[in-house]
Amino acid sequence: MGRAVVRAGTALLAVSLALIGAGCGSSDDSGSTGSGASTAAAAADTTSSGSSTAASDGKVYKVVLSNNFLGNDFRPQMIRLAQLTAEKPPFAGKIDLQIENSEPTTQAQVASLNNIIQSKPDAILVDAGSATALNPAIQRACSAGIVVISFDNPVTAPCAYKVAQDMGAGQVVVGQWMNQALGGKGKILVDRGLPGAPVSKIIQDGFMKGLGIEGDVQVVGEYDGKYAPGPEQQGISQLLVGNKDVTGVMTQGYCSPVFKAFKQAGISATPAATCYGYNGELVACMKEKAPCAVLTGSPVVVQIAMELALKALTGEKPDTADVVPVPMKLYVTNASEFTPKENPANVEIEQIELGKNAYPDLPPGLALPFSKDEYGITPEQAAGK
Repeated sequence: MGRAVVRAGTALLAVSLALIGAGCGSSDDSGSTGSGASTAAAAADTTSSGSSTAASDGKVYKVVLSNNFLGNDFRPQMIRLAQLTAEKPPFAGKIDLQIENSEPTTQAQVASLNNIIQSKPDAILVDAGSATALNPAIQRACSAGIVVISFDNPVTAPCAYKVAQDMGAGQVVVGQWMNQALGGKGKILVDRGLPGAPVSKIIQDGFMKGLGIEGDVQVVGEYDGKYAPGPEQQGISQLLVGNKDVTGVMTQGYCSPVFKAFKQAGISATPAATCYGYNGELVACMKEKAPCAVLTGSPVVVQIAMELALKALTGEKPDTADVVPVPMKLYVTNASEFTPKENPANVEIEQIELGKNAYPDLPPGLALPFSKDEYGITPEQAAGK
């Protein structure tokens, strides 16, 4: 069976694992990225069940996942999903999966990568904290004959395979939804995400492109939500002080903090809100009877990266110039009324429905979709229950 080992870089990280909050991503160009409510704590130095015993007909490949952020729901779930998937065919008996969590800075992830390279794995999966700063380390890995799969937040190193959701193209659809939900007018607040994180600007630019396709919606304030409920609610609350007439909020993380901030500001009207695909956010949108658009930021990206790694290790050599896409859905409260004029990523539009894709009895921090169907992983397993 495939073995998955989790190692934390420092005592500080071990503490942070026990205090994981919620959000979408990671750090800066000294940091990282990725994709809300409470999250399960992850333990440093955790070893999953399973054995690295080689299959009788082949080699067991050592695969190391490099991650540098654990401060939201997405990343711990992504790591857990990688561990669970390593125990399933076709990976069981073929890969020995290890997880290396560095501190949330680019420098720390580079140092961690250098140590990983020295351990001579067959493949490295990298959820990068910078699109460019890790390139020299990644090139060293490639030159050493190590297969490198950059996923979730792709690097620009030409030798690395790349797996990513097209966040910008997805947000083009989200921006159009916001314009439609507000009838082409009104004032909104926009989340800049995590300062320095490459994907944050991609998300914001995509949203603004979609918002500008038609209508006259005005952005009257920007804030740094940092992919976490606390900073998100704080940023929105500060902007609402001078903008009581705001009718919509775009977030790069959660919808729930939007509703809380408006209530605390004494604003009775329910705003149109956009966020990423956590179970709790879909449920909150239904409970608040709020107009919502929730884009998937699914952890299945790591399963696709693992599939690509195994193919590359066993003889298939896809073109590293191609970015392997991750399918996207946009869960909305008005599917029958919304048809985007531009949909460059072929985002599927789906109505939010309690019991179908919004689950009151499942953890709110469960990112959806929680797994690819073929691996038979349950939502409880994905949530760490």
